[in-house]
Amino acid sequence: MSAAPELEFNAMSWNEMSPPERVRRCMLFAHEANQQALNAPPDVREAYVDLARQWLTLAAEIEKNWPAARLSS
Repeated sequence: MSAAPELEFNAMSWNEMSPPERVRRCMLFAHEANQQALNAPPDVREAYVDLARQWLTLAAEIEKNWPAARLSS
């Protein structure tokens, strides 16, 4: 079973995305990593949490460097 296309990371597609779309994807990837952490074995749980944290950090950096990338609440 293949992942939903928007849950797949493709560097070429990423480069073609607008900053707001990149932020949206980062948030989606962070959410998915946190979901995986909920049921992950203890030896990898923190890795998923850290991965989610990194996606959120990337989203924040994109927003900081491209203010127009901020997602409306």
